[in-house]
Amino acid sequence: MADHPLVGEAKSIGLMAALVLTPNKATRAKFKTDEGTIGTICREFCFANGLIMRHVGDRMIIAPPLIITPAEIDTLVERATIALNLTYAKLQADGLLEAK
Repeated sequence: MADHPLVGEAKSIGLMAALVLTPNKATRAKFKTDEGTIGTICREFCFANGLIMRHVGDRMIIAPPLIITPAEIDTLVERATIALNLTYAKLQADGLLEAK
């Protein structure tokens, strides 16, 4: 997921993970919009794709159940990738890929 153009940083501890969203991977700049605007957009795409992922500002947080299976992890990653792709496309279309 760290290779996605919106992800400036991917962190994990055990099964908990956070994806820091940024308009510029090289500088990891913050978005020009209000904090949390982009996170909310991404969260809505997650929900629409059957993935419960919350946002804290413009960070996406996932904490799956400890009994998650490898197949379910694959599904989680697929759905998260779809949500990131849809978010990226919306940000491009709406001109929201600007850094502060």
